[in-house]
Amino acid sequence: MSIKTGIVSALTLLGTVISFYVVYALLTNQLFLLDIGWLLTAFGPIYWASLGIGLAMGLSVMGAAWGIWSTGASVMGGGVIVPRIYSKNLVSIIFCEAVAIYGIIVSIIMATGLKPYNGDDPATLAMNYESGYRVFGAGMITGNV
Repeated sequence: MSIKTGIVSALTLLGTVISFYVVYALLTNQLFLLDIGWLLTAFGPIYWASLGIGLAMGLSVMGAAWGIWSTGASVMGGGVIVPRIYSKNLVSIIFCEAVAIYGIIVSIIMATGLKPYNGDDPATLAMNYESGYRVFGAGMITGNV
């Protein structure tokens, strides 16, 4: 199976799940389920921050594995043809590993700042939601870089 087939399959599955979710909300007359604001506040700030931390670690390690897979195959192919360039091309694999280590370190740094909040002050709760969304965004950016 090629990577293109896997991506198309994943996007098809995602579209099917979203379609079933929308049809469920329409048939059960629960239109608030389609509101983005409800979705953002239905889960607590710790959830959004934890999701961002998980995405930072998971996506960076997955990207590094993909890079090692693609460069490793070319290094081995080039090493068979010209053996003297084998050790020179290991630098690209080391850079891929550095990307994984970067994602893990950033996710650990973000995880040390998580603290639960159980109060009723709306201003503090709003700041906590904002912090959760920011950590989520930072995790997505770190994972995609």
